[in-house]
Amino acid sequence: MAQDTGGEKSLPASPRKRQDAREKGNVAKSQDLNTAATLLLALLALIMLGPGMMRGLLEATAHYFADAHATFRAPSDARAVLIGVLYRMAPILGPLLLVLLIGGIAVNVAQFGFLLSSQPLMPKFERLNPITGFQRFFSLRAFVDLVKSILKLTLIAGIVWYSIRGRMPEILSLLHMAPLQASLAVWEMVVDVWWRIALAMLALGILDFGFQYWQRERDLRMSVQEARQELRNIEGDPRIKQRVRQIQRQIAMQRMMREVPKADVVITNPTTYAIAIRYEPLRMNAPIVVAKGARIIAERIRAIAIENDVPIVQRPELARGLYRSVEIGHPVSEDLFRAVAEVLAYVYQVDRRREKITEREALDMPAAG
Repeated sequence: MAQDTGGEKSLPASPRKRQDAREKGNVAKSQDLNTAATLLLALLALIMLGPGMMRGLLEATAHYFADAHATFRAPSDARAVLIGVLYRMAPILGPLLLVLLIGGIAVNVAQFGFLLSSQPLMPKFERLNPITGFQRFFSLRAFVDLVKSILKLTLIAGIVWYSIRGRMPEILSLLHMAPLQASLAVWEMVVDVWWRIALAMLALGILDFGFQYWQRERDLRMSVQEARQELRNIEGDPRIKQRVRQIQRQIAMQRMMREVPKADVVITNPTTYAIAIRYEPLRMNAPIVVAKGARIIAERIRAIAIENDVPIVQRPELARGLYRSVEIGHPVSEDLFRAVAEVLAYVYQVDRRREKITEREALDMPAAG
């Protein structure tokens, strides 16, 4: 298989890209599922609340139409009447509207969780581009939406026809029924058609949600180049990080080399390793490795030691042991302490640097007193 050069979106979306898309309101959501849930909730609410709502509507109608001549005495009474109608209708229609509101919120939360985003409300001027709009018109999403619309219209029309074709005699008999009896018969037929449409829409909504989820996952896929760019944005440009590490190594190297002139001795391999040792009895419990290196760095340590008259002692086994087991700034390990002490004892006899002589004299003064 040919290697992905960065253009093909062959990688799944990263958690960061998913979160960014969610914050922008880009979530898997089916409007058909919302419609189906609203239809079912409205039907159940009307079945449970319908009798009480009907009584309230009849009472309100009787109240305003029976005394219409006394209610509307002047045009200025219209405002008061309108406010009265709102107060009277609120407890009648309020429970139904509240059920639909809560149900709509619950269906959306069930699809994509609780989310508040103002991004979908922001104007997108790129949508005014006719070329982009033409491309969207002939996209896969537009084709699927067209097929869904035709399928929904066909399905609803078929359900309505299937539901009423066997009720034609009953529909014709409505002309001979009393108004209340005819209303009950019509309501029964409406409920029969309603729940069939709601269940069909629910099935379509579930399928549509699956498609919307698949489409979103497909749109969020990333190319190799996008994944690399995101990694750079999160962790920083690798080239910059490499440069920072290089600078840090240079600073550490310079700091280490500044400690070599202060060392008591440099123990060598003689050419592969070089370890600079410093020991101050009044401040240190054990000798400390102040610098170490191999090959080129070892040569640099030896050169600085020669420039500053630091004694150089060749102890191949000891040099290898110190290089492998002791880090810079750490004391010599116990198994190497005796060997290092012997080297220091020898160095104290041959080292003629003025500052080192002063250090040893200051160390011997308390004993002389």
